[in-house]
Amino acid sequence: MKIDDAVILVGGLGSRLGKITKKTPKPLILIDNKRFLDFLLTKIIKYNFKKIYLLCSYKKEIFFKLYHNKIIHNSKIICINEGTRKGTGGALYKLKKKIKKNFLLLNGDTFFDINLEHLINKNISKYDAIIALTHKKNSINNKLLTNLKISKNSILNYSNKESFLMNGGIYILSQKLLTKIENKNMSLENDILDKSILNKKVKAYFYDDNFIDIGSDLKLNYLKKNPQLLKNKVFFLDRDGVINKDNGYVLNYKQFIFLKGVKSAIRYLNTKKYLVILLTNQACIGKNLLTEKKMKIIHEKMKSSIYNSNKGIINDIFYSPYYKHSLKKNILLYC
Repeated sequence: MKIDDAVILVGGLGSRLGKITKKTPKPLILIDNKRFLDFLLTKIIKYNFKKIYLLCSYKKEIFFKLYHNKIIHNSKIICINEGTRKGTGGALYKLKKKIKKNFLLLNGDTFFDINLEHLINKNISKYDAIIALTHKKNSINNKLLTNLKISKNSILNYSNKESFLMNGGIYILSQKLLTKIENKNMSLENDILDKSILNKKVKAYFYDDNFIDIGSDLKLNYLKKNPQLLKNKVFFLDRDGVINKDNGYVLNYKQFIFLKGVKSAIRYLNTKKYLVILLTNQACIGKNLLTEKKMKIIHEKMKSSIYNSNKGIINDIFYSPYYKHSLKKNILLYC
């Protein structure tokens, strides 16, 4: 089932950071002159969620001013006022009538640079949740959902022995799990997922990717000194002659012929966590040889062919709809 909704918990006080969060909520702390939450958003918008909900409480007015009803890429940001802080579980209460399918949940104060596609594509039909796990060395502050083990068929259990696995703060939650949320202070980990784990209704996967919890001065200062850890890597590719054989204007998909090795190369870039951006400045739209609608159809078929071949993904496409003799300036239009 396709996941349309993502949810980010941004309502925490950030009390461990002392005076730093007296005026600034933890997710809005600046890293290299950019808000930490913006780094999280730039990491997840490439998955084309229809809606991204921010569950707000502490200094909620700042979040509403900055993000509410804003559209970033193909995702609409919606701020939800949870009212009095109700914990990681109770915060979800106001989503019960808004989310009708499974959804992605993220902590707004941790950065876990995993390939979300891997998690999103897992089958959750018989389970309450899927959790991304990290190594406990990555966070000395996390006391919730630790000492874990992954059993047969990726079922999550508690370990009788000391374990290096702990919760990484990224979840795929089933919509039915929302029915267990009450309008009160609840811990998602202790009051909800704990029972599901004991009932063998949670699956988990370990990821050895960068995990940073900004809840301590030590980790926050480390991140401020190494902001590159948060940034996207981008690979720009020309279309004609690079992706497909250059035989002049491509006016229909039958004329679109992939060059050898292209699909594998795109998938390779995906695995190395590059955003793959495609560019084309063909003047066929400006010359009225092709409509933008038909070009988008060609591009959608092209992307589907790549994905169906090996799950390769082109994250975005830019094209020029203008021609030098037209009345409009020759610029790139965001697609």
